[in-house]
Amino acid sequence: MPERDRQPARVLTLCLSVVAAVTFAVPTATAAPSDSRQPPASGSGSSSANSSKSAGKSSSSSASKPPPPAVCPSQVAPPQVPDEGDGDPMAQLDVPSEPVGGDRMGDCGAVLPSNATLPPGNLNSAAWVIADQDSGDILAAYAPHARQRPAGTIKVLLAMVALRDLDPNGIIVATKEDTLAKLSKVGLVADGKYTAHDLIRALIVTSASDVASAISRALGGADEAVKKMNALAADLKADDTRAVNPNGTDQPGMSTSAYDMATIYREAMRIPEFADATGAGKVTITPQGNRKTGISRTNDNYKLLDDYKGMTGGKSGLTTAAKSTFVGSAERNGRHVVVSVMRSEKPPMDQVEALLDYGFDLVNAKVQPVGKLSGLSDPPKATRETSVVNSADKDDNEAQPGQGDLQRSAFGNFGLPVTILAGVVVLLAMLMTVRRKMARARRLRTQRAR
Repeated sequence: MPERDRQPARVLTLCLSVVAAVTFAVPTATAAPSDSRQPPASGSGSSSANSSKSAGKSSSSSASKPPPPAVCPSQVAPPQVPDEGDGDPMAQLDVPSEPVGGDRMGDCGAVLPSNATLPPGNLNSAAWVIADQDSGDILAAYAPHARQRPAGTIKVLLAMVALRDLDPNGIIVATKEDTLAKLSKVGLVADGKYTAHDLIRALIVTSASDVASAISRALGGADEAVKKMNALAADLKADDTRAVNPNGTDQPGMSTSAYDMATIYREAMRIPEFADATGAGKVTITPQGNRKTGISRTNDNYKLLDDYKGMTGGKSGLTTAAKSTFVGSAERNGRHVVVSVMRSEKPPMDQVEALLDYGFDLVNAKVQPVGKLSGLSDPPKATRETSVVNSADKDDNEAQPGQGDLQRSAFGNFGLPVTILAGVVVLLAMLMTVRRKMARARRLRTQRAR
């Protein structure tokens, strides 16, 4: 057979080999690791009997394991508050073998660039982080992964989940339970009807524990809301963060860090609805139905928004265990800086302004970053098209692979064979076309030879 006639056969053989390799490839099955940030179910505590049975089996293997990494005591669990009975009986969150965000993020004190000036002298908080909002570069920090109580800053996570899962036009009916929520409230009325848009905006702009209660119920209840918040924190690699309730009240197990809150807030600011709300001077909640009296509240951080030029928003919190907490951002000359402050002895607004000034000075000095904020590679998704998780939505959700399910091919169960068959048909058509062209060329050469 002439060499030119062998070419189509070689092409066909190569294509069929590729098709066979794709057809019989088997996806690797992987299971997601367990997440210790989930509060344990009742009756799921550790058993001493089970521990004693497994001790003999694990003794030989544990001897070969490397010792756990050296960490600061404050990186294991947040400070306890004995007078509130807050002894953290829940299992402590695991400490990563390597600090998230870079080696220097594991330091217990100041983490500064080599050529940086000293930080402001009016700081009295237990931990803080300054980062470039756009790049995620950490400009300076103090005890970034020390675990603290979040107080109201944890509501940033709740707002992100609500923006993702609730229809902004959906109606949420307040209950008496909402009106009895602890800490600050905007004044929802029992049986009052409000749009999810207004309530989510109020959650971002104010402390609004009554709003947090109503939104949590719309998400499936407090436990379900907390589950979604912790799942989002895990996606962001906010490994110091665990929500036990959706509004930030002191409760055993509640945890976060200055690093995590800077990460979470930076991700929230990538959602247009959040960024617009957090910088608003006030929020108005318009009741639906027969009620005519709206609710209007000033931004909790109105003074900072007024006083600090370029302030783009923030979220503050205050509880006995957490003390004062804050996370927010500002813009200057096209550059955006995020600041988080944990466990301040007093309202940290002066510290926030000083840290922001310091952060912009570091940006202008073009210092080498000391770490990197974690987060999602793609911008977080915002609002759903529907507000109520109906039976169809529930069935769709249950049909999705869970954390322990096998990873499926992107082609699905039937799409792969159909795709392969279509590819073979296309290749055969191409082969026939090539052969026709080659035959025509041979005829032309024969005719010219005559």
